[in-house]
Amino acid sequence: AKIEQVLKTADEMGYVPSAAALSLIGKSTRTIGIAVYDFNDPFFGTLIKEIQNQARTNGYSLVLTGFLNRTPDRNDLEPLHKHSLDGLIVIGTDTEAGWLEDFNKLPIARIGHGGMDEKSTRISVDEESAAAKLISHLVDSGRREIVYLCADLPAHRIRFEGLTKAAAKHSINIHCVFSLERGAFAAGQEATPRALESFPGVDALLCATDRVAMGALHALHNQGVAAPGKIAVTGFDDVPAASEFIPPITTIRQPVRKMVEQAFRAVMMDEAPGIVDFSGELMIREST
Repeated sequence: AKIEQVLKTADEMGYVPSAAALSLIGKSTRTIGIAVYDFNDPFFGTLIKEIQNQARTNGYSLVLTGFLNRTPDRNDLEPLHKHSLDGLIVIGTDTEAGWLEDFNKLPIARIGHGGMDEKSTRISVDEESAAAKLISHLVDSGRREIVYLCADLPAHRIRFEGLTKAAAKHSINIHCVFSLERGAFAAGQEATPRALESFPGVDALLCATDRVAMGALHALHNQGVAAPGKIAVTGFDDVPAASEFIPPITTIRQPVRKMVEQAFRAVMMDEAPGIVDFSGELMIREST
């Protein structure tokens, strides 16, 4: 009866167990660290929103940190070291993430691509399947002079590899124009005039992300080039603004909820490291 009275009183007072106290006695703190490579990336924002939903559903708290210019340093990682975490979810691609060694006692899930030796569950869209859908759509629409626009980032380089393989199956070459601009929108704006100059016959700009595509569409508009009349434009990720843009952007929708559920499952169940690919969905809109 006394135990029941204590529990009833605790519930009425809104008592929540101390994570620090739980860690001292070796119990789960139900706290997960979230490390984000770029807070300016709208797709990452969509992932964070779903991670918060999953945390609430599963009764977990989150410790959130992010990196300046996608490069982790000790100050960025300090919040993760201050808490007793049950696991770590990383958002973003990094094939040389040596900083994760400091957390190798934790179960780790990465939403993005990682190095082959990384001790994490790496969750991403199936790049080759997504590339095949984009290339097939453009070719079926009569486009054959395709230029890939991207920033100089690991995820964008990996995406190009899939696109190159998909284009080869249609016996066409896909050209690439890298931008050194750090922001995706600026990269699209900066790379588009160079693509038009370097490849006068270009009839499609296949962009690494929706934000790159938005920058490309702005640049085409500024130069008086009709899109999609003369040049089709595609993105990747299907961020909320992609369908609201003018013209609405053809893109690949990543299955955000499934990816985040997999990340939580991997961390909660302490699954063995490995790679999990999900199929993306081609969203055909007016930009093509």
